[in-house]
Amino acid sequence: MSRKSTDRSPTPVIGRTMINETDAETYMKKYDFFDRDDMFPQNVRTMEIKEWQEFARKNPYLAKFYNKKKPGYFFLALETWNSEVAYDICNPLTENIFTDVINYWRNLILNNDSNANVAKVLLSNVGIALSSAPGSQEA
Repeated sequence: MSRKSTDRSPTPVIGRTMINETDAETYMKKYDFFDRDDMFPQNVRTMEIKEWQEFARKNPYLAKFYNKKKPGYFFLALETWNSEVAYDICNPLTENIFTDVINYWRNLILNNDSNANVAKVLLSNVGIALSSAPGSQEA
């Protein structure tokens, strides 16, 4: 399903200009466990190299999350997502990496893993990111 942009929002496609790289870590710090690279899923569905460039262009923070493994980039991808832009252009919720991460964190909780409490906080951060304005310092 595709949805056309309503042109109501000044917010660009995901992270294009909202948060530059030098400020990214500053904004990520509002999320607990933003730097826990050990919480990156062991199994993430990957894409063909030819698809990677398009993915990184549409979802720069998800691409950074994939490369750097820090959950903070995952949250920035959600925080800076412009939901008024057509779904097929930049929706991070439709990317395999989004599903794989949510499943991984959820399964840590369901399996009573030693990192279950961290996973609960990370899943709470998803809601915080989706309810935040891009670049907001407050959680």
